[in-house]
Amino acid sequence: MTVNPLEIEIPAEQSRIALGGGPYSNFGAVEAFLSQTATLPYRFCLGDIGGFGPLPNRTLGLLRDAEVICLQGNYDYAIGHGERDCGCGYTDPRDQRFAQISYDYTYAHTAAVHREWMKTLPRLMRLRWRDSAILLCHGSPDQMNEFVWESTTDDAWIENCLKRYDVDGICATHTGIPWVRQVASGFWCNVGVLGRPAHEGQPHVYFAELEFLPGSTRPVPRIMPLVYDPKPVVTAMAEAGLPQEFQDSLLSGVWTTCAAVLPEVEQVVKPRQVGALHCNAPTGYR
Repeated sequence: MTVNPLEIEIPAEQSRIALGGGPYSNFGAVEAFLSQTATLPYRFCLGDIGGFGPLPNRTLGLLRDAEVICLQGNYDYAIGHGERDCGCGYTDPRDQRFAQISYDYTYAHTAAVHREWMKTLPRLMRLRWRDSAILLCHGSPDQMNEFVWESTTDDAWIENCLKRYDVDGICATHTGIPWVRQVASGFWCNVGVLGRPAHEGQPHVYFAELEFLPGSTRPVPRIMPLVYDPKPVVTAMAEAGLPQEFQDSLLSGVWTTCAAVLPEVEQVVKPRQVGALHCNAPTGYR
């Protein structure tokens, strides 16, 4: 099914915008994101607002009150439409079991007014910004819950996406691991997620910024670390009866659940990319 992106015009005088992915009901990280980006009038959330964390209405309220422009992720679609599961795309039985625990809790504790709002969110956005066009999606432009991993994605696949959607860059989030790739005609940027650490043994999370640098003709993506205190969120998890494994992940910075989906390279606990464009990932996959 072809989905027409919601067109958004970014004023030419704006030189920088912020993009957060996968809040996963982590109200502590969302509060830190809103604080760190408070001076930016254009802030985006690339979907999966609920799941994993506690008190989903709290995170939803934070984002809506701050007027963050939100995209629909698979979690938002499922919650909004009353689906049986999150549609995350997991196949491992253990991953599926924990994902179902998270989904059932989130659905039961999400207010009807928020569920109705989630149904209205766009699946794709195209940003018109100066002479550039940037596509925002959740998983991939073609599939909301597609896992696009750095180690299994080659340049030709990215080039094809950029060409088909006639854009200079694509930003996504679904995998939860941040990465950036520059190709001949533009870039791919996975902005990471706010909801849980990037499997690197540290509790901080990530978001992304796009910025027009002096003399640049299109915006440059940067992965930005976000330090916050996970302890209040972990306490709320415990009070909500969410699994110990969820709590341990926020504190340790290691994926304790839903990790079987990771390709071999991403399974290694290691620092992720930080800063401006990083190129030269393995090729010859997709």
